[in-house]
Amino acid sequence: MLRRQKTLLSSLLCLLLLPVSAVAGTVVRVNTSLGEYFIELSDDTTPITVSNFLRYVNGGLYNGTFIHRLERGFVIQGGWLRFTESPPTASPIQTFGNIQNEFRLSNQRGTIAMAKIPGDPNSATSQWFINLANNSNLDSAEGGFTVFGRVMGNGMQVVDAIAALPPVNLGSGLTTVPLINFSALPLLSRHMVNVNMSVAGRTDGPPAVFRPETGRMNIFVDAGELGLLAVEFELISEVPDIRIKIDPAKLFPLENRMAGMPVFNNATGRLTIPELRVNGVVAYRNVRFMLTDAAQLVFTLEGTD
Repeated sequence: MLRRQKTLLSSLLCLLLLPVSAVAGTVVRVNTSLGEYFIELSDDTTPITVSNFLRYVNGGLYNGTFIHRLERGFVIQGGWLRFTESPPTASPIQTFGNIQNEFRLSNQRGTIAMAKIPGDPNSATSQWFINLANNSNLDSAEGGFTVFGRVMGNGMQVVDAIAALPPVNLGSGLTTVPLINFSALPLLSRHMVNVNMSVAGRTDGPPAVFRPETGRMNIFVDAGELGLLAVEFELISEVPDIRIKIDPAKLFPLENRMAGMPVFNNATGRLTIPELRVNGVVAYRNVRFMLTDAAQLVFTLEGTD
């Protein structure tokens, strides 16, 4: 039972191209020892669970945790323990108490759900698991295990790489911990599948928005052969030129086109934004930026109508 330069730009974007869910929600970046993937949360469907999960993400409580359970063909599980080397210790993270069960979505391959204590449907706290297979049997167990999001795009390649690691019995209830290149003691941090999480953005909203209070611009862009992407820019200069820079931590893939979507031409390096909203209204039209520093992912304003 489950317990609780254009070349650089192109290379960066090409990592994120496969299609994802069309359900709009918060996107969380998950960085692991074997690579990173993104999770799109079902904010509207499971609001209690999503709010609880984001409380841990935004509080940094998942950072430095490790995947503590692997059941091949079933799940990987995390969100519970941090490892320290001297002396070798696995310590539980702070938790905020139990949440109400919100079973709405089936436990299919690639979905993320909350773990809980057997016999108590409303016992989920911090521990989560990713389904490695279509585990619909979990839909009727313990009141149904609450699915609250799904792995996006090609992210299951990373999850499957974790699932391919050998599970090791470390004792003290940790009987199936996936370890990296571990053959003998001492157990070190580099042997663990370490995890860090942060919010990357959302998959809803208008195609292009600038927020003066933060100096940030968020766009949903059609980048041609590079795919459909959500991109966040930071305003880094206003004099003598307006320059913006991509924040790689806020870059993630999209599935669907939308009306008025900005376009990036990878051949010319030009980004064209049909309408840019500021404070809820269209403030500028046909905004044109040019990629002027590919190594730093910096764009310079060419003009606007």
